[in-house]
Amino acid sequence: MPSCLIVGAGMAGLTAAGVLHARGWKVILLDKSRGVGGRMATRRIGDSRLDHGAQFFTVRDARFQEAVARWASAHWVKAWFAEGGHVRYLAVGGMNALAKHLAEAFDVRTTTKVKLAEPMGAGWIVTTEAGESFRADVLLLTPPAPQSSALLAASAHQLPPGVISALNDVVYDPCFALLVTVDGAGKVPPPGYVRLDQGPVEWIADNTQKGISTGVAALTVHARADFSRMHFNSPDEDVTRLLLQAAAPWIGGRVVDCQLHRWRYSRPVSADRPLYLFSQHPAPLLIAGDAFGGPRLEGAFLSGLAAAEGIR
Repeated sequence: MPSCLIVGAGMAGLTAAGVLHARGWKVILLDKSRGVGGRMATRRIGDSRLDHGAQFFTVRDARFQEAVARWASAHWVKAWFAEGGHVRYLAVGGMNALAKHLAEAFDVRTTTKVKLAEPMGAGWIVTTEAGESFRADVLLLTPPAPQSSALLAASAHQLPPGVISALNDVVYDPCFALLVTVDGAGKVPPPGYVRLDQGPVEWIADNTQKGISTGVAALTVHARADFSRMHFNSPDEDVTRLLLQAAAPWIGGRVVDCQLHRWRYSRPVSADRPLYLFSQHPAPLLIAGDAFGGPRLEGAFLSGLAAAEGIR
């Protein structure tokens, strides 16, 4: 049975795992986080549930449409609203619920941070910070490009310079996500989403109107990239104060609780890149993710799909 180690259990990694699993491969996914999904992230604050990474996804590619149709039939996703000619889909129960559904059939090791990936013979051996070792014929990396680059740079073996340079060329926009629960209904207009034209806030989503939370308004406030970059190393209380001020007209009631999350690698800056990177020497290595497929959930899906189909 051929084997593949996949680092990262976000959309790209889970999609690739599904393709390889269907072909009879032994697949293990390793993720440093406590759960699967990456930026398909959902958090609880009290009785509220809030998506604090991706809020929705759109469909442009026919193959992604096939997958979304399957998920909709299983009641994992549903349409939220349409804008600009594209339907915005949400995950029932929160974006992380979709990731959990996709991961059910696989061997996923969470809270497992990879420390070193070394070619060994015709395959790979991966060592974690906890001292565990995993061996496989093929290695697929799906973390943000700087993290994949750092992991490969720690190897004593010479890797193709084209792979490293391609990874180092990827640039990301950071993003603050402020999660706010309100004593009341809030003032975000239906269907629970408002995009701002100026200021530090790019958009606000009401997770209660989305239907993934119940009771009081549960708002996700995403900051613009330029604001996030300028203030990324500022204290939490300063960033929170500025974002609350900017979002005040849509918050409405009294703030019950709020939490700030920093996405260092929120959105890859678009560029003309292949769907994935591949190197056969010194051992089969593939690198995928939304940095290659495009800065959307669909991009991560298409990149993971193409990488898995490229493995022979």
